[in-house]
Amino acid sequence: DKNSPAARFIGRVLDDRYRIVELLGEGGMGAVFVAEHLKLRKQVALKTIRTEFAAHSQAEERFRREALATAQLEHPHIASATDYNVLPEGGAYLVTQLVRGESLAKLMARGPLAWERTCDLGAQIADALATCHAAGVIHRDLKPDNILLEQRDDGSFHARVVDFGIARLAEEPGDGVDGTQPLTRMGSIIGTPGYMAPEQAVGQAIDHRVDLYALGVILWEACAGRRLWQGDTLTELFAKQLTGAAPPLRDEGEQVVVVEGEAVGAVGR
Repeated sequence: DKNSPAARFIGRVLDDRYRIVELLGEGGMGAVFVAEHLKLRKQVALKTIRTEFAAHSQAEERFRREALATAQLEHPHIASATDYNVLPEGGAYLVTQLVRGESLAKLMARGPLAWERTCDLGAQIADALATCHAAGVIHRDLKPDNILLEQRDDGSFHARVVDFGIARLAEEPGDGVDGTQPLTRMGSIIGTPGYMAPEQAVGQAIDHRVDLYALGVILWEACAGRRLWQGDTLTELFAKQLTGAAPPLRDEGEQVVVVEGEAVGAVGR
């Protein structure tokens, strides 16, 4: 839609520094663009939050938190933030590295991944998470949609973790700074059903292990070629997650069985 709020950004120059070139995607709270850094003559990703949401303190704080969280993370498998500012008409923008590629979710939608590829991507994501956690940042919404893949010349993928919109900083007031104290308050449920750890799903205090739980779910799904936790309602989904164990990967069809014991040992246990 050429008349949408996002489309009207095309061609606009922000702070005499970024020219909006292309719309990458649009959501309820804002949009993501390709922009050109005019002085450096390089392309970047520029994420905006719409004025009406920026006026809402919780949404604005979430956007600010994403900027703070990603700005302190320097890692080849994380799309780092490089700039943040408010817009003259209200709202704000966040500049990150541009990742040209599809999401892991789209790759997984085409079928199960070979166990070698799953392990390679899992190692990259785990390495990124180790850097996040060492910096006191918990992603809290790790899922296939938030992992972007750039294809290398040899056909392999370079993964980058994105969207730290609900990340928690350990040094925020009221949170522990040494990793031993709860990093969210009781009753706060934020995340994506199916990837949230049980303690996150029921609103208990969480720590960095919720990201590791989400990664485990992602690796299982990549090998099995289907969602791990499913239900007709959220209540049913959470009930299965809280009361049942993940089915063994060796029971998930020929693709996984073919790899014999190695894949099961690497990602199934």
